[in-house]
Amino acid sequence: MLTEEQKLIHTEFRKYLRIEEAQKGNMLNTLINAAEKNLPALIKQHIRPDFDCIYNDMYSIEELLAMSAKIKSDEDILAGPYGYISSKAIEAYIRFYAQKHNIDLDAISNPDVSSTLQPDEEEEEKQRLEGRMTEAKVLRRQRNRQARQQCLEASGYKCYICGFDFEKTYGEIGKGFLEVHHTKPLATYDDEHPIPQSELCALCSNCHSMVHRKKEVLDVEELKRSFLSHLQKAVE
Repeated sequence: MLTEEQKLIHTEFRKYLRIEEAQKGNMLNTLINAAEKNLPALIKQHIRPDFDCIYNDMYSIEELLAMSAKIKSDEDILAGPYGYISSKAIEAYIRFYAQKHNIDLDAISNPDVSSTLQPDEEEEEKQRLEGRMTEAKVLRRQRNRQARQQCLEASGYKCYICGFDFEKTYGEIGKGFLEVHHTKPLATYDDEHPIPQSELCALCSNCHSMVHRKKEVLDVEELKRSFLSHLQKAVE
């Protein structure tokens, strides 16, 4: 049950997702539901047993970034139940939080994941090997809602790489759910620019994750060839 103050933040966050990030329908509701139910349960289980609600202003931007980084860097969490959508939800909330409090996310260094651990977990963490690089990214560049919608409609809401259709698999809750990938990363542009439809590609959550699996963004055509090749081997 949300407090009156948390209900206000819920309303603000929902409005932000709808206006600033062009989310609507099932996708909007899925992100809100993940932020309010799935994400807190995941954080309590894996990161902070005392975690309450994402709308609680007691959590600083540094703490939110650290929790997001922990989720993204732990493959067991990310691949587990509601891991991916929870990761998307906290990233969206961080962008909302930063806009609300006029925080420049680019000025904040990568968070220390260990800051989210409990004392006994910190001791356990010290015994593990170190050296693998992790990166926490928070996208802040504005998206064009019309271009995004045109891309989704042109795709027939099917993943370009694997053909996955969320509505066919999950029913009504999956209707209209699909992600849009920029084949030319927005970070490569200096400022605002026209968006050719040829630079947008509709992908399912899995394929989108695989495209961004490594530091260098994988070409969608290359991943599609790999997918089809492995699919062919599986049926032989």
